[in-house]
Amino acid sequence: MLPRENDKVVELDGELVGAAIRRVALLADEHSHAVQLQLERGRLEIFSSSSQYGEAQEVVDIPYAGTALRVGFNYQYLLDFFAAVGKAETVRMELKDEQSAVQFCPVDQETQAQQRYIVMPLRV
Repeated sequence: MLPRENDKVVELDGELVGAAIRRVALLADEHSHAVQLQLERGRLEIFSSSSQYGEAQEVVDIPYAGTALRVGFNYQYLLDFFAAVGKAETVRMELKDEQSAVQFCPVDQETQAQQRYIVMPLRV
């Protein structure tokens, strides 16, 4: 089922955020593959940690003015999306809260109707 009432929308630089996720994922836990995305006013913090290897963190400036949210994902699912959209300049992330399905799609009008990527978050 497609997510409904995803009232928090943020547009991201697809290439920049995809690269940051790839770098942070290097130190993600081997079993959960978890990365956390912390949305705050004007910034996106991408974080991972592993008891064996340590922590990684990247901060990306974004045009977000909503309430702060922390959402966890299996980084492999996010990287699948960024690989599928290729060099899309801008991608849209639509979410409701920390526990509901999140929708990602390219902003390009031509491909937006054709590509939607729904990801269930991990509990963080």
